[in-house]
Amino acid sequence: MGKLSGDKVECGYHGIQFDAGGNCVHIPGQDSMRGGACVRSYKLVEKWGWAWVWLGESKRADETLLPEDFHWAAEPGWQNLGDTLHVNAHYQLVVDNLLDLSHEAFLHTNTIGNRAVAEVPCKTSWHDNHVRVTRVMPDCAPPPLFVKARGFTTNIDRHQDITFAPPCYVHIDVKALPAGTNDLPNALQWHVLNALTPETESSTHYFWAMPRFFSQNDPAMDTMLHGAVTKTFNEDIAILEAQQESVTERSLDYRAIATAADAGPIRARGAVLRLLREEQAAAGQL
Repeated sequence: MGKLSGDKVECGYHGIQFDAGGNCVHIPGQDSMRGGACVRSYKLVEKWGWAWVWLGESKRADETLLPEDFHWAAEPGWQNLGDTLHVNAHYQLVVDNLLDLSHEAFLHTNTIGNRAVAEVPCKTSWHDNHVRVTRVMPDCAPPPLFVKARGFTTNIDRHQDITFAPPCYVHIDVKALPAGTNDLPNALQWHVLNALTPETESSTHYFWAMPRFFSQNDPAMDTMLHGAVTKTFNEDIAILEAQQESVTERSLDYRAIATAADAGPIRARGAVLRLLREEQAAAGQL
């Protein structure tokens, strides 16, 4: 509830100021600082246009663990846009949503949905704690947003390549080309980068970016895509918040029915559970 004063964090109640290390550097009305007057600080690094915070032990902070796929947000030749959303649902429900895109065929019919996303089976693989879900949809109808963005007049070959990096990062590599061609100049290529910061057990801060490889320096395209993506995510949020109400009443442990399309979400949840158990064991909590 405070504010930033220069490069100091100032308490909104008594104006006491702390530096980036959490040390008290100013108390209004007195010259001396009390020993031990400090607040907790966290390791932070700015990379690819994102601010990454390490919430664990500072000595274990490791920049090499950042999800490398997020470099697309700052890649030369890719036009980026993005925003932040708030979701009244557990972050893992959002991960489930992003790893199982079969719902696009039914929930997002006005933007990115077509029947092929539900009818073509996905392939799921995993390595260590990373999960990959791919779907190749040859000679299918282009969804409305693809037509609006790239003017497709024929069927397309559509590709989705989704990668989950624990605990809360999902990268979706999207490509669509005129069917039966390798016409990259007229293709649709973009990356959807999703970073989910849990707020509470039932709410999430949702950060997203979408760098694209076409229509560079085109403000009208930026505006159109931002509006369409926001509409799509808001459709997801309505479902996710309804799901949260359901699982609050009765846990997924008792109500989940897994389908073939759930392989990715199940693997991602398993990876997070393993990491939590490892962390608890290291802290002597198991």
